[in-house]
Amino acid sequence: MHVVSREEMQNIDQYTITHIGLGGPVLMENAGRAVYAAIEPELTVGKQVMVIIGKGNNGGDGFVTARLLLDSGTCATTWLVADPQQITGDAACHMKAYLASGGTIFQVKDDPKRFARQLERAELIVDALLGTGVHGAPYPEYGEVIRQINHSSAEVVSIDLPSGVPANGESFTHPVVTADRTLTLECPKLAQFVLPAARSFGAVQVLPIGIPHIAYRETSVRRELRMRADVVRTLPQRDPFSHKGSHGKGLLIAGSTDMPGAAFFSAKSALRSGIGLLKVSVPDTIKPVIAGWLPETMFMPRNRISLDGVSGVVIGPGLGRQSHEETLVCQVVEESGAIPCVIDADALIHLKHHLDLLPRRSVPAVLSPHPGEMAALTGNTVKEIESTRFDCSKAFAEKYHVYLVLKGKYTIITAPDGRQMVNPTGNAALAKGGSGDILTGILLAFLLQHEQVMDAVCNAVYVHGAAADNLVDGGHSLLDVLATDVIEAIPPVLHDFYSETAHL
Repeated sequence: MHVVSREEMQNIDQYTITHIGLGGPVLMENAGRAVYAAIEPELTVGKQVMVIIGKGNNGGDGFVTARLLLDSGTCATTWLVADPQQITGDAACHMKAYLASGGTIFQVKDDPKRFARQLERAELIVDALLGTGVHGAPYPEYGEVIRQINHSSAEVVSIDLPSGVPANGESFTHPVVTADRTLTLECPKLAQFVLPAARSFGAVQVLPIGIPHIAYRETSVRRELRMRADVVRTLPQRDPFSHKGSHGKGLLIAGSTDMPGAAFFSAKSALRSGIGLLKVSVPDTIKPVIAGWLPETMFMPRNRISLDGVSGVVIGPGLGRQSHEETLVCQVVEESGAIPCVIDADALIHLKHHLDLLPRRSVPAVLSPHPGEMAALTGNTVKEIESTRFDCSKAFAEKYHVYLVLKGKYTIITAPDGRQMVNPTGNAALAKGGSGDILTGILLAFLLQHEQVMDAVCNAVYVHGAAADNLVDGGHSLLDVLATDVIEAIPPVLHDFYSETAHL
């Protein structure tokens, strides 16, 4: 499923209309019908529904929805913020169809008191004010209606985007609709995954409206939402005659006297994710502890790091921030240039002064920063990172020739060539120390077992989030999940996925 910007969605629509021949009124009809089908199950007898419409194409979708509500006998009223004369193009076509079908349009400016009274009684509001075409703050009359909608006790369902939200997720200070549900048309928009815009969407449902796949190929959209089927289809399959060396020989350089758990979390998750052999390099002071926790691992002295015979390496979790560790990070990044290398946590902080090492590698490194670490790498603020997640990830990955995993509610994975994937799994239970270390271990294991790096990275992120989702679905709260719980949730997730591969 593609994830698109405002401009990309406009190009897709234009290609569909111009080259495929599906006219704008057809797409608008499809959109309105899809919206009606999504809300129809909750339309009980006597339920008070308001459809609130603006002058753009989003309003045209609203007119189709209003016409179908009219035909269903639902107690619905249609309110227009603009003058009817301002409705043009395809939206005007569907406004005329609505009126010809017996519909009535009320104008907010003509009877604001009645509008306010209906808002007080409304049980469901269909927000069709503003769509992807909005730029900047809405006109004052729209802003006032948005404020009134947000003060209503009704359920608010927005068409495509909550009105006022910039489709590309730019920062804003103007009022926007806070939706309970957003019925996104055809494919998700960038704003759904970027703060502060993402907070306005509520539950999101994507509604196909009949745009053929060729429109995405011909308009070169290179951003997708990772789906469960993608993971199941691309998981590595084990040869029954394989041996431990067939599934990767990894080296984990992690942990310190103050943070032994980081090494444990990364190592255990790598082992649970199928790595064949794992060597761990930790300070001698914590080696007995790690050896007691993880008898399946081998050890390499921290002062004698060697990549001989290693097919992939991780450096960073709990490493520490002393100057000698910075030297070690540079050494590993340089010497591992021909094998997969995952750089995380403290190693990212050391790396910010040595980013020129990254493009020299023949095998692109995988970096997995959280927003704070990304801010340190780029010199931006965390707020700037959060509001430009797609653009800053793409710019960094292309410039330094890396796979970038920008962690968050919706982790964004970016390839060196600019392709992007958005991960939908995971929840706030992962907002706890150790969660990132677990992802790092899964990344190492998957990189050594998948044929394609992008599949390995995307699948690792997906499995990590799915483990947390399963825990919460299975009885844990968002508060009580421990990093060790997440590790032990990896096996049932993988079992479920591999059970599905057997049916492919």
